This record gives sequence, C-alpha cells and structure tokens, in this order.
Amino acid sequence: MASDRATRLPRLARTLTERFALDDHQQPYRHGAVEAEWSDSVRAWTLAWTDGPTVTQVRAACREADPEASDGLRYVRTLSEDAVALGVVRLTVAPADGTGRRLLVRPADVDALFRDEPFPMPRTEREHDLVYAIVYEIHDAHRSNSARPEEICDVVNRAGLARFLRRFGAGAAPVEVLTAHYAATHAHPAWRHRLAPMDADVLVRAVRADPRASAELITAALALLPGLPAEFDGAADELRARRARTAPPA
Repeated sequence: MASDRATRLPRLARTLTERFALDDHQQPYRHGAVEAEWSDSVRAWTLAWTDGPTVTQVRAACREADPEASDGLRYVRTLSEDAVALGVVRLTVAPADGTGRRLLVRPADVDALFRDEPFPMPRTEREHDLVYAIVYEIHDAHRSNSARPEEICDVVNRAGLARFLRRFGAGAAPVEVLTAHYAATHAHPAWRHRLAPMDADVLVRAVRADPRASAELITAALALLPGLPAEFDGAADELRARRARTAPPA
C-alpha cells in the first residue's frame, strides 16, 4: 500500500474537500481545501486544511472513505485569521473561566475554543463587524494582507474591543450607547476591554447629573427607565423636558 499512497491520499483529500463542501464558492465564508502533504522531517503523510470540519470529523470520514490509506495519517487543522479574530472576540467578551475577570487571550486558547466546533464563523452581525475591524487594523498597520494569530491576540489584549465597536455604532443598545459615553468617567474598564455595560441605574443617574447630556443620551436613558425601580418614577418627565430643550429645531 505504501507504494501508491502518493496517488491515493491526494484523491482522498479531494473526496474530503467535496464531502465537506470546502470548494463551494457560494458559501459566505471560504474554508481551505484538504491537502495531502508528505513531511520528510517526520516521515509521515499529513492531511491539512483551514477552518472547516474538526479533526475528529475528518478522521472519521477518512476511515470511512479509505481505511487502508488512512492508517498512520496525521491531521492538522489550522485557523484562518478571521477565525482567530472571532475566537479572540468570544473569549474576550465571555472569559473562559466564567469570572468576568480580564484575561489575556493566547492563540492556544483560540485553538482550544474551536477544537470541537466545525466551520467557525460569526453568529451575529456584531461578531462579523468586530472580526472585520480587528483584522483590517492589522492589515492596514502592516500594509499587507496577513495577520498572525499572535498579532490578533495582542491587539485585542492591549486595546480591548470598544475601540473596534466604535467603528460600527449602528445597532448599539441604549445601555451600550450610554456606557460608551460614561465608562471612562465612571472607571469602568470592563467596557473598554470586553464590552461589559454599566448598570442601568448608574447610567440613568449619570445622564441626570450631566448638564451637557445630548438628546441622544437622554433618549437612551429614557429607554432604560421601564426596567428601573420606583425611585426613578419621576425621571421620565424630567428627561423628556430636557430632551425637548436639547433637541435641535425641526
């Protein structure tokens, strides 16, 4: 069998690429095709691909398609820069230890996050926008179209996510609009780093105490009032009156 592995394994790689639709150009995200590679250093054949299915899925598919040729194969799944950025976003927003403490994300953490997740891709428009903004910043800084996993982790670890969210302000919830404005003055670094908003009651008090609050901020505060305790019952009339004075003439 060893004599024809150089023929059978590339054919197996093509079969796997088709099976997992890795060559489907109609997909919103392209995933690297499976490639069969011989390594002189380890004296072994490797199947390698980007994003797409998990190692467990590919190993099972290989054994089903050609169990003899699959014997002794190595499997290497790499993550694209978009997938790495997505993993960094998710780990930053919701730290893996569940405590909410700031953690420095490493490439190994992203690999572990997606080890059992096939075809990693954004679940929301916000995730998509954050991934785009992070990768774009690194490309722009380097004047190149590449971003290493270490660079992606480093830029988010240093800068946090809020600066990237500011580039896509549409769709921000009222609590986020207010937190983005008042987080610095209220010593709330959790917003800058992982987009954790301030408490609604603190935000409404901040708007009421801010003589320069814009009509946009006042409107956001009004949206938070229905979920606040009775002590804020009189705030709506006050804020509406201030908004009327602040809003520009029609």
